[in-house]
Amino acid sequence: MLLTVGAFARLGFIDFWDAFFFALLGTFAGDIFWYQLGAKLGEDFVIKYGRWFFVTPERFNRLKEHINHRGGIFIFISKFMYNMNHISEVAAGAVKFDFKKYLRFQIPVSAVWALSFIALGHFFANNLQSLKHDVALFTITLLLIFIAFILFDSLVNKLIEKKWIKKGNGE
Repeated sequence: MLLTVGAFARLGFIDFWDAFFFALLGTFAGDIFWYQLGAKLGEDFVIKYGRWFFVTPERFNRLKEHINHRGGIFIFISKFMYNMNHISEVAAGAVKFDFKKYLRFQIPVSAVWALSFIALGHFFANNLQSLKHDVALFTITLLLIFIAFILFDSLVNKLIEKKWIKKGNGE
């Protein structure tokens, strides 16, 4: 979603910094939601039902160790790990990781995360605009190659017909 928002910002449909602000707000609110869900449901819930979300008790214990030993740094890094973001936030809430400490890491990671994805969308939209010329050139080149192939095929067919006609006439 944020890649698309970044592309819309590049194309001028929305302001880049407004997009960043709302993305930051949404990301931060979502992260707080997942932390609070873990804090509310607790460790027993995660151990009992975590398997439905691919969190076995062994994995949860490893998450606990990472959170207890590496704390906020683990939360920061897990934000950028596919399929680990929400799980680690729920685990942080479930193990009662200090909420103030959680916020100290969550605010900058939300900002970096939102800015990264909006900037990527912005960058790719910029490249797409510059590729528009290249795509047109590529299309014209393909069309010319196709026409050349048809002309070549037609010429070869005429030469073959002439040769067969001459052979058929006894030459």
